[in-house]
Amino acid sequence: MKKIIAALLVISTLFTLFACKKADKPDTTTEPGTKSESGVDTSVSGTLVIYTTTYDIEYKLIIEEGFLKKYPNVKVESVQAGAGELKTRIKSEIENPQGDVMFGGLAYSDADLGIWEKYVSKNDVTMPDSAKNTTGYLTWTTIQLENLLVNIDAAKAAGIDPDSITGFDSLLDPKLKGKIIWADPSASSSAWNMLATILVTKGGYESKEAWDYVDKLLANGVVVGNSSSSCYKSVYEGEYVVGLTYEAPCVSYIEGGEGDKVKIVYMEEGTSAFPFASAIIKGAKNMEIAKLFIDYVASEEAQKLWASSTARQANTKLPTTNQYLTDVSKIKIVESDHQYLKDNRDKILEKFQEIFVKHQ
Repeated sequence: MKKIIAALLVISTLFTLFACKKADKPDTTTEPGTKSESGVDTSVSGTLVIYTTTYDIEYKLIIEEGFLKKYPNVKVESVQAGAGELKTRIKSEIENPQGDVMFGGLAYSDADLGIWEKYVSKNDVTMPDSAKNTTGYLTWTTIQLENLLVNIDAAKAAGIDPDSITGFDSLLDPKLKGKIIWADPSASSSAWNMLATILVTKGGYESKEAWDYVDKLLANGVVVGNSSSSCYKSVYEGEYVVGLTYEAPCVSYIEGGEGDKVKIVYMEEGTSAFPFASAIIKGAKNMEIAKLFIDYVASEEAQKLWASSTARQANTKLPTTNQYLTDVSKIKIVESDHQYLKDNRDKILEKFQEIFVKHQ
């Protein structure tokens, strides 16, 4: 975790140097002579079935403007849903896989599920140590920060100064009762990361103080939705005042000129940096194209696309070039114990569910 935070802090320095120095290019070819000078490879054809948690803009950037422009003869079919739903689906299809890759939404705790094909991309060597595929299954693609999204007009209508919402403690305001939305931590990877962030900033994963806070938060009428997208979308539409969500889609609103409608709040108590990965589904029917896809998302070419977007790229050797992303030096980032979270995920979710049910 310290390596991830340190790598993020280096990005702002790299940004200033980007115009002066280019990173080394990884090998992204398949076989010699199969690519045109523009990098387009027409020798690869077939179908790739993608299960993905990515939000619409990220999917369009990486799949439509990236992978499919590079491999125009590949046909992509996709299923978009929350991480929990997709993993459940993959498990149920294990004897007859219907998907080829899971694109995004995977964390350290997912490495040992037994539903992934072992594969380390040839481009993994270009990644910093903090983002290398050490499990043999997970290829890291992005780094996610957790944040709050506030609808400015909805807050004012509720008699709340939008600027008074500064972190977790702010969410206990009685005026916010029933006006906060959060996705289900058992179904959404970003919601799980938010729960982990709450616990670590409020005293620790096992501390009474941290779980007392979760109890008070849920007692304030927090609505638990079924997907991460419903969280930020419903806040944007004004249905809720605050959403406990994640950075990339929220920054997309600001980038799109909606800064007078919604604001992003990085919790004053601290936020966490969670790497997200993609993986090949075990027994994928389109295995070779699946491997090509994993090579692509780990390539410098794809990582540069992420670096220009509202999602922070896993390859922190490259500078982040999106002006709407807040410099990480201005964000309080706390360390997470990924091994503990992996080993105790079920126990944490069970405790959360007990508290949630109590307030229904």
